[in-house]
Amino acid sequence: MPYLLFQKKYFNAGACTDTGLVRGENQDSYRCISSSGLFVVSDGMGGGDGGERASAIVVQTLEKAVVSPLKNLPAMVRFSYQANAEIQKFAAANNMRGMGATIVGMILSPFQPTCAMLFSAGDSRCYRLRKKALELLTTDHTIASAMGVAEEKLARHLQGVLTNVAGCGSKFFLETRDLELMDNDLYLLCSDGVSRQLSEQEIKQILSSATAPGQKAEELIAASLKHGGIDNATAIVIAFGQLPEITPDVREEEAETPDPPDGEEVDDVTPPTE
Repeated sequence: MPYLLFQKKYFNAGACTDTGLVRGENQDSYRCISSSGLFVVSDGMGGGDGGERASAIVVQTLEKAVVSPLKNLPAMVRFSYQANAEIQKFAAANNMRGMGATIVGMILSPFQPTCAMLFSAGDSRCYRLRKKALELLTTDHTIASAMGVAEEKLARHLQGVLTNVAGCGSKFFLETRDLELMDNDLYLLCSDGVSRQLSEQEIKQILSSATAPGQKAEELIAASLKHGGIDNATAIVIAFGQLPEITPDVREEEAETPDPPDGEEVDDVTPPTE
């Protein structure tokens, strides 16, 4: 059952995914669960069916976070580390090397309409369109990003190489960011099949169109296909209207929701900068 706050329908969301024109299978997975305020895109990697399985493990594991009331958003972090462990376990049991999956997601507070948390690992991205300005909110966890250079400046075999994904073991980390939502915000979560094929200007133009979120997602995927469709492409678009006031029934629901047990949250998960 959706939370009372989400029943006020102050946001709409839509998603689209496509295998593309080159790949034989779609190794992207996603969840777009408006009733629970959870939106996740995961791009799998690995031989055989490893990538498809890895991204499926990510979204299935993260989905468990909102089966019961999620009072504190950082609780989502624990489920991401669980996905990392589950992918490792599956890879070991099936003798799969290089199995992993990116994560980019948003979880909305069910009690505070202005609050959300963004979380990511890998190179799947989140963009925000606010007052006609498009902003990239995530950091690519790639060799190029770590070196502070453009991808095209690297040797071809190093371009697009990831340094952090779910499934990479003890080196895995989840980057998190608290978001303060505003009226009419629009967010895009996408795999690199969208972000690497479309310019920011193209993304902004599609997100700025007077269409529903689901149609925007479809237009983004169609544009990636037009540019060659060289990779799987997935997009989730979340569009906010006027944020509601917190009513007494929402406050009562929050008061009745139990806090997570001790030890079930990880507060500081983003590695410090040197």
